[in-house]
Amino acid sequence: MNFRDQVTFRNYDRERLIIDSIASKLTTEENALRNRIINAIVDTHQPYTPTAEEKAMLETLQSKNALVIEEDGKVYSIYPISAKETQHKVTLADGRTTYVMCAIDALGCTYTFHQDIVIDSVCSNSGVPIHIEVKDGKIASASSDEIRILHADLKASDNWACCCCGQMLYFNSQADYDAYAKEHDLCPCCSFCLDLNEGLMVARMLFSDDE
Repeated sequence: MNFRDQVTFRNYDRERLIIDSIASKLTTEENALRNRIINAIVDTHQPYTPTAEEKAMLETLQSKNALVIEEDGKVYSIYPISAKETQHKVTLADGRTTYVMCAIDALGCTYTFHQDIVIDSVCSNSGVPIHIEVKDGKIASASSDEIRILHADLKASDNWACCCCGQMLYFNSQADYDAYAKEHDLCPCCSFCLDLNEGLMVARMLFSDDE
């Protein structure tokens, strides 16, 4: 049975959040290139410069919401990681570190790299540090029992990089989330307030490449 069949959310209709993985949308060759780029960026902390032979496939990967090609032709962001510094930093069990584009991407690293991770971020309302440890695919510890994630409606956008990634943030508490939502006039029809375990489940749906 597909694990998605058993996924539920406290405050939302599951059908609004059920989504296929990025890997499932790609061919074997496309997935191989995606994984090669991901590891190259993590290893070097530099954007990826494609070869002439890779450019056509990169455009296909961008059309499938797997990466972002910048104006200089390089890849700075390929889900879930970023060559640019962000407020979300992930440390892998193998000792490598990487920045990621959003709160869900951070959690998704445990599935992308098939290893335990440590996440260091900040509350987007209060600025309080956020620290999360994921072990064996589960939340092992967190700096707050009430961490919330602002998750965008990915099904409503054809371009995640421009419309969704910057919106998907961590909050230290429900009160922090509520204050941010009020100040920024968040639309409840196109955004979701998830707890950590729900966020991890969304990350699993997006980034697990073998389920």
